[in-house]
Amino acid sequence: MAADLPTRDELRQGMTVEIDQENGDRIIGEVGAVRTDERTHPEGILVTLKSGARERVKQIGPEI
Repeated sequence: MAADLPTRDELRQGMTVEIDQENGDRIIGEVGAVRTDERTHPEGILVTLKSGARERVKQIGPEI
C-alpha cells in the first residue's frame, strides 16, 4: 500500500479530494459519500463525489 494515500479516518463528507478516473484523468471535487468500509485500501479509499464521479482518492485537497 502506498503510504501517501489517505485512510478512511481522514476523509469526511464535504472535504475536497483528488481522484483518479479509469482513463487516467484526475478530478478534484467534494466528497459526497465514502464507500470503502475498511480503514485503508492499497489503491485508495473509494468515494462518490458530489458531482457523481466515483473512484479512489489519491490525495486530500487542494481547497476549491
